Parts: sequence; C-alpha cells; structure tokens
Amino acid sequence: MTTAINGYKVGAIKRAIEDYIHPNNNRSDLIKVYGNWYVGITNDAMVRKAQHIKEKSTKALYFNFWDTGNKSTAIEIEKFFHQLGMKDKASIGGEKSDSKFVYVFKLHTTLADDLAHLFGLVK
Repeated sequence: MTTAINGYKVGAIKRAIEDYIHPNNNRSDLIKVYGNWYVGITNDAMVRKAQHIKEKSTKALYFNFWDTGNKSTAIEIEKFFHQLGMKDKASIGGEKSDSKFVYVFKLHTTLADDLAHLFGLVK
C-alpha cells in the first residue's frame, strides 16, 4: 500500500512526466502521443540511457528521469504510463531490487528533432 507521502510523490512525478512530454514544451508534436515515448525504470539512469543508445540503436532524445525513492513506486508510475500507451521493453521483470528511477525518452522523432540533435541543441 502506498503511504500518503509516497502517494503525493507518485502524483507529483506523474504530473512532472505529463508536463515534460506536453506539446507546449516542444518535445511532442501538436498533440501528445504516448506511443511516441518510452518509459522504464532503472537503478542508474545515465548508464541506462547509454545502454539504450548503444544496444537499442536509439538516440534516446529528450531523456529525463525522476527519483521515486523506491522500486515499488517506480513500478507504479511505469505501469501507469504503459496503460496510457508509452512503449517499454518486450519482457517484464528485468529491473533490479534497487531500481528507483523512472525515465522517459522520445522514441519516434521528427525531422526537426533529428536536426536539433545533429546540431547539439537536444541531448
């Protein structure tokens, strides 16, 4: 069961992710399409980003992460965004016991995203 503090944290992180991918922030197209985004959990966000870039052949543009405090909260937030249509890995259960970060990045990029990345305007 989620405590009141964790419940507040879950809601705050969900809102932060929603805000992060909102079209007003120039990371999404005219409308928010959850299927254009990947969500996952990890114990080391920057290592995981590098793994996605190297092993999955993705640019992982607009990568960002949030510290949820613990694995169960990270999983709760990840599942919420999966239900909305964000993509994830094909298998379930690869997370580690100390995975407390939830992260997102844009999977399907536009030409404008790719050019911004090429010129170092987006990481």
